[in-house]
Amino acid sequence: MATLDTEQQQLVFHVAVIGGASQRFVELLHLVNGELELGEVKGYRPRLAFRVFADDPWAAAVNEGTQLEELVPSLDALVLTDAFEEGKHYSSSALERLVKLLSPTKLRIPTGVFGGPALAEEWQSLTGVPPAHVADPRGEDALSVVKGLARQLFRSSIRSTPPPPPVG
Repeated sequence: MATLDTEQQQLVFHVAVIGGASQRFVELLHLVNGELELGEVKGYRPRLAFRVFADDPWAAAVNEGTQLEELVPSLDALVLTDAFEEGKHYSSSALERLVKLLSPTKLRIPTGVFGGPALAEEWQSLTGVPPAHVADPRGEDALSVVKGLARQLFRSSIRSTPPPPPVG
């Protein structure tokens, strides 16, 4: 769930980046302290705070799976990554475990894919929800994934805001 600071007019969305090309993805964004500041929206300064995980967080030497599980309640978006080099492909078993972890409340959070069409298709097959954006990890276009996520994040945040009380 996004962190809102009305006094400072800041909004922080929490994003998990999972997969073999995760480090490359965040490096392309030139993050400051793991965050990417977006342009001002309605007087607020939104930021995306990224947490990077391996292609199979539960199989990593350091148990990143527990860290990911602790992040899920506050998770606003996902970026799934996949590199075409040997040993950097996504893990189908980890993807299935992630879907179970997100089920049923978080399955519809905005998800971007920085990887090939196979990863996007498997995600859609498991969740029933297409990715917000898919970008080829061999290119430099990580920002297009962020833009796709931001569109959905702002759209869902705006829709979930209750209308103001009637005047009078």
